Amino acid sequence: MPFAENIRGRNWEYQHDNVPTHTSSARKNDLNSKNVTVLERPPMSPDLNPIENVWGIMFRKVYENGGQFYSVNALKTSIESVWCNLEPKILQTLIMSMEKRVDDAVLKNGKTLNY
Repeated sequence: MPFAENIRGRNWEYQHDNVPTHTSSARKNDLNSKNVTVLERPPMSPDLNPIENVWGIMFRKVYENGGQFYSVNALKTSIESVWCNLEPKILQTLIMSMEKRVDDAVLKNGKTLNY
């Protein structure tokens, strides 16, 4: 929350992936107590969450060329490097795809899309 508030003030909404730890009563109560607006999404809807695409891109880059890591520090360094070097155009393309993703999800009645 402090990170989001530093970037957007209070003008933001929280989106999660509906895993049980994010939808537990304790978590819901915590978010409610902080007046956090949570975006409602259908369960199991990674198509509506572009960060899932970012994780996939990062995974492929971290492990490209058969990458192997023999220490947590080496893996952490690689992940940080990939994160810091993500091309803004990739992120912009994912953001701009949201309107089409939502339209496609509605057309397919919430079934899995090919993103």
